[in-house]
Amino acid sequence: MKNTKQFIHLIILCCMLQAYSQQYPVLSVTNQILSTTDKNYGVKTGNYAKDIGNIRNQVVGNWRYQTPDLLLELKIEKRDKEFSGISATQYRFKDIIIIKYKLVKNGVVLHDNLNSIIPQNNTGYHNYDLNFVSYGFYYDATYTFKGFINDYYRQVLCNYEMQKTNLNGQEKLLLNISNGNYRIYGDASMYTPSQKLFSLPLGPILLDRVP
Repeated sequence: MKNTKQFIHLIILCCMLQAYSQQYPVLSVTNQILSTTDKNYGVKTGNYAKDIGNIRNQVVGNWRYQTPDLLLELKIEKRDKEFSGISATQYRFKDIIIIKYKLVKNGVVLHDNLNSIIPQNNTGYHNYDLNFVSYGFYYDATYTFKGFINDYYRQVLCNYEMQKTNLNGQEKLLLNISNGNYRIYGDASMYTPSQKLFSLPLGPILLDRVP
């Protein structure tokens, strides 16, 4: 029964993708590396903000941050031509990254979706809940990515910025999860002054690339 439901869901998603391609054509293409100077980037209907220079390859892959009581493993994947829109006159496409992660605290797994399969056009831009897929996009000429990451355990959506860097010849990922701008969508009883708002480590932190 479970496999049947998954198959039906897959068929529905394929139909949705076909509908996107038929109803929402690409009308212009913007080089994502010019995101801070090109006025069409992210705002012009029908525009496709494309990662022409493959900048996303810098951060794609597996990364790990570990302390004596915490383990955070990220899996960053590319997602091309992600659709975002509400009508035939208000839509656009963008090359993005999606972030899956495993979070373990004091030996307890708080979240793990590293092996989840996330369908195309399912980043959930407008669904601020447990279905929201953490995503990001290339932002400016400093090779910085920014976006939203979902703290699934604490049910808080927060901003982040990330950037690949090197330390003593080793590849690192500089991740800065911010507590300055966030959205709470859990039950009010989950949040008390005595309890930390986030289970994810706030930045900046350095993650090691995992082969």
